Amino acid sequence: MFFSNKYFIKFVVIFFLSGCGGGDNSDTVSNPPTVTTSTVTTSCVNPHSADYPESYKGKFETPSPRGKLSSHIVRGISFKDYSPIWIYDGLSQSERNNCSRDEYVKLMYLEALQAMSASGAQRVWVYNYGQWNDSQEPWVVAEANYHTPKKYVEYIVEQARLLDIDIYFSWQFTQNNVDGDIIVEQGEKLTLNKLKIILDAHQKNMIIQAKHAQKIAIKGISADWNAMWLTLHTDELKEYYIVRFAEIIDDIRANFDGDIIWGQIGTVINDQRIFSRVDSILINALQCCGNQFNAEEDAKLTTELVKQKTFESLTNQHMQIYCGDINQPCWHGMSNIELPVTLIIQVQSREDFFLNGWKEDGFCTPGSLEDGTEVSCIQESFVTDFSVQSVGIEGIMQAIEEQNTFMINSVDIHTGYWLSPTLTPNFEGFPNTSQSVRGKPAEDIVKYWYTGQE
Repeated sequence: MFFSNKYFIKFVVIFFLSGCGGGDNSDTVSNPPTVTTSTVTTSCVNPHSADYPESYKGKFETPSPRGKLSSHIVRGISFKDYSPIWIYDGLSQSERNNCSRDEYVKLMYLEALQAMSASGAQRVWVYNYGQWNDSQEPWVVAEANYHTPKKYVEYIVEQARLLDIDIYFSWQFTQNNVDGDIIVEQGEKLTLNKLKIILDAHQKNMIIQAKHAQKIAIKGISADWNAMWLTLHTDELKEYYIVRFAEIIDDIRANFDGDIIWGQIGTVINDQRIFSRVDSILINALQCCGNQFNAEEDAKLTTELVKQKTFESLTNQHMQIYCGDINQPCWHGMSNIELPVTLIIQVQSREDFFLNGWKEDGFCTPGSLEDGTEVSCIQESFVTDFSVQSVGIEGIMQAIEEQNTFMINSVDIHTGYWLSPTLTPNFEGFPNTSQSVRGKPAEDIVKYWYTGQE
């Protein structure tokens, strides 16, 4: 996986290259971090600015939140899926504000957790990953190659406990090996042997992760991985996938007492052998975009429209998961078990989000401009619009509170909290157009739905 050299390379080797500017500094909105003090150290100070240009507010009026989630629904916000370590390494010596790397990393995690707690978070998802050593089978990820070292996962759990926040954990299946070579293509059509290699690696790794999660009192763990998807194009592959994941879930259960969740991979496969083994499933509240919103709807976006589209999305997903859609083939051994559901919300603060869908927010990817020009960093052409995110999240929250399709036990702002207060693009990535709500008007909407307070 190769990306523009203007930003960091993620999932291959974590390091820093030359960053781009953060936009116009005139007419900025002062938006200081939610938490300005820390107990980590008396000398280490958060070096980041949360200011952003007035233009980022966008073209729509920011809606006023209209309700509060039912008390039985657990409120969740997830960390952005990287570690503050590489941010620290990208700062100049003067920008580090007397922070050692360890002090800085702990400060970033602590302040993020405190801010999420202030917004009503009761559950926080943490992600980890690392490059595979594929010189042996099963493939393994050495602890030294974990993107987030175990000591910081333990620190997160410890600090979250003090804030009455439960930590849930998901592994991300990296597509690269320790040499940076791609060993699994995104969406690859697999042979049975290749699928076996992948699931052997995942099974061995998840036993390791489950044992660590049990030791440090993590409350929940995803059985499947996040951020990499496969194409199971034959019945033989589908059957093997289900059988092996049933074994993987059993192995997790044998080593972990907490909740086991199914669906981080982005597809909920309904099969009795899976549903009978997990505690809940995870789906996207609003599967979009491109085929759900047309240009006219996108130009006149309203919370009511987003709410109606969310209703449609939930109905369609329920039909697919429980085989009510004749166009959606049912899996062998389909289950009628109605499991509790975590609904994830992932709305980016980008002008065309509801028309063109999610785009990478952590680094540059190549793409084509409207006039056909090929560019190495399509992210630089995106128009930041915080109001799109606010309208979207408000509409989805209204739908969640009014729907009766799924048995919802949790809501999660998915990979929705940047690890620093930064809101302008630089070497950290593109927080300005990210699904992160941190420091944006959408965070106030989330807080109101979660707590009933402004």
